[in-house]
Amino acid sequence: MSFLKTIPGILFCSLIGAGLTFLGLPMALMFGPIIVVIIAFRFGIELSVPKHTLTFIQLTLGTSVGLMFNQVHLGSADNLIILLLTLVICLAIQFFVSYFWFYRHIGWTKEEAMLGAVPGAMAAILALTDHTKTPPQKIVISHTIRLMVLIIMAGIIVGGDKANMPEFALPQMTMLSFTWLLLIVAVGLFSGLLLQKIRFPAPFMLTSLGSAVLIQSFVSEPIAFPMLLNELSMVLIGMNIGAHFVVFPLSSLIKNAFSSVQVVIINVILTVIVAFSAAYLTGVPWETLVLAWAPGSMEAMTFAAITMNVDAAFVMSNHIFRMLIIQSIPSVALFWNERKQKKSNINKE
Repeated sequence: MSFLKTIPGILFCSLIGAGLTFLGLPMALMFGPIIVVIIAFRFGIELSVPKHTLTFIQLTLGTSVGLMFNQVHLGSADNLIILLLTLVICLAIQFFVSYFWFYRHIGWTKEEAMLGAVPGAMAAILALTDHTKTPPQKIVISHTIRLMVLIIMAGIIVGGDKANMPEFALPQMTMLSFTWLLLIVAVGLFSGLLLQKIRFPAPFMLTSLGSAVLIQSFVSEPIAFPMLLNELSMVLIGMNIGAHFVVFPLSSLIKNAFSSVQVVIINVILTVIVAFSAAYLTGVPWETLVLAWAPGSMEAMTFAAITMNVDAAFVMSNHIFRMLIIQSIPSVALFWNERKQKKSNINKE
């Protein structure tokens, strides 16, 4: 019954998001529901999402990204190792600078600073905050502001031009591809439930991504993914984010938003510096590397790359690797930290 009560709110948020998308607002399916939830709350209306929404989002986005993995090509393998190592270095710099800024300068707790500093992966962060019971409001604001700033930057780079991405379009759904898709989701869900049994945090995005990459590599049939599910996931993420925004009074919201903007600007400057260095070593244009390593939306950065006539496949590939890294490391780190604390408590007893 509670699920049925949420359907009207989801449909209304979807309609608003679709309307804003039609008007040309970037990522409107996420930002639209955020605005709707905040405004509805001011009128005493609470728009909630179903209980297992985060699991659905993880499975959807993990499967979608996993299916993209085998469709992109890095082009020339020259300097590939150097570029991947530099990507890891860039992520590490972005993370540690953001962590110390949140922890030392702003005064967040270590858990809040760690989750707020992860450069991207909003769905994974929401799931991790839910697992660790860390108050998510400041973290969600930080990631949302970061995403907004980077989308605005990509929009400035792109300008008013429009482009599409036919090279990344998934094939048409067939009965056979639908069967394989169900298998991918089932394997991702089952393996995620097994990891949950040993208290591995937010596993479903990782397991579904791995399931999609593994199964598709053995299957000759092109596996389609319903774009409607991706769009629904964006709406649900937006509603979830909006629910966290309404907790803060306006003064606290402005304070946290300003701190988050500072972190984004620092991260962008650091990314440009690393990109210049890598461009000097490898000969890859620095603009391409900035778009590939920016801690923001894969869709926005790839769109900007297409419009700038740079290697969009390279940009998208790097963002897929980046997502894989930043979804894996926090989960693994929290998992081992919990095991270490558990052993320590047993020894004390």
